[in-house]
Amino acid sequence: MHDSQTDEHASLMDVLDEIVAGRTQGHPCPFCGGGPLEVPHFDEGSVRVECPDCKKFFEGTFK
Repeated sequence: MHDSQTDEHASLMDVLDEIVAGRTQGHPCPFCGGGPLEVPHFDEGSVRVECPDCKKFFEGTFK
């Protein structure tokens, strides 16, 4: 994995940690810098995060 990809994934993890902690608004996209990111789905075990600018998204489950 390239350093830039590692940095992007680390930034995404930071955003996901914030979202799981309940802070779902105002995050810039770690990939394009745009946003703010949208969180159309967040419940007790899964999340979807989307960038309205670059259209990248992340879906995942957590405990």
